[in-house]
Amino acid sequence: MTRTLTTIILLLLTSIAFCAERETIRDATGKVVGTATTDGNRTVYRDATGKTTGTATTEGNRTIYRDATGKTVGTATESGKRTTYRGATGKTIGTATESGNRTTYRDATGKTAGTATSSGNGTTYRDATGKTVGTKK
Repeated sequence: MTRTLTTIILLLLTSIAFCAERETIRDATGKVVGTATTDGNRTVYRDATGKTTGTATTEGNRTIYRDATGKTVGTATESGKRTTYRGATGKTIGTATESGNRTTYRDATGKTAGTATSSGNGTTYRDATGKTVGTKK
């Protein structure tokens, strides 16, 4: 009985582990700075030491971002190829617009803040000057 129960638990844990999608986040030098693990509609962000730094939960076209304590720190609302980001108070803090494999981020005034370019093996993030600031794979 104990062996059967152990086998069932291992099978369940294995299936849960393979359901989640994990991405590694690196800085411009290639150093791992964290991970993002998505399971269903929830993503958990961790720093390089494995400590949880926050979460994101998506429902429909809206994502709610929370810090490590569970406090809401912002939201993102998608409409077509445009996403509007708002802070905890609801004030717009920026937007992102997709075009092909490139996303352009703008601050609340409309000034370009950076870009993200996706390729088959990940995403490269650049600041407003075009300098690489990080990657995600």
